[in-house]
Amino acid sequence: PSSNNWMLIKIVKLMSALLPEEPRLARKLLEPLAKVVETTQAKSLLYECIHAITLALAYTARVDGSQPKAVPAIVSLCTSKLREFVEDPDQNLKYLGLVGFVNLMRSHPRVVAEHKEMVLQCLVDDDITVRLRALELLTGMVTRRNLVDIVQRLLLHVQSAEGSYQDELIEKIVFVCSRDRYAYLGSFS
Repeated sequence: PSSNNWMLIKIVKLMSALLPEEPRLARKLLEPLAKVVETTQAKSLLYECIHAITLALAYTARVDGSQPKAVPAIVSLCTSKLREFVEDPDQNLKYLGLVGFVNLMRSHPRVVAEHKEMVLQCLVDDDITVRLRALELLTGMVTRRNLVDIVQRLLLHVQSAEGSYQDELIEKIVFVCSRDRYAYLGSFS
């Protein structure tokens, strides 16, 4: 019943809120949350569990820097579900999927970067909030290796964009190029 889902959502949110205060809780929550992600049909509960996992991942590293064995599989599960959200025709789910990827980027940027093409496709979405969230995600994906490619693709969007969205695109291009005192630029030619 849906009332159980709402109760679970409240419990998941409570556990998420406790993570910064009790980081050891993160490792204990990963597998139970992943089980819910695998089994639930409720999009709201699914998203809250993925959100909690992405928050918990910031606290799962052991003292020696290693991660629990289950982390790669759980990250893969989350990226798969987030991708389904982004590819859903429902604009709200698409937006939540992008937000989830932004959160996941904090702990697993390389995994998120594997979805660059999907994120680039969101830059032509009809919904401005989806485009802006995709743009935010894309700027976090920029590395020395892919800077030129991403900037070239963004410049194509600048030509067809209008108003404040065009300004935002230009601002992000300048930001990624000037990041860390232009460290990502090999030369100015």
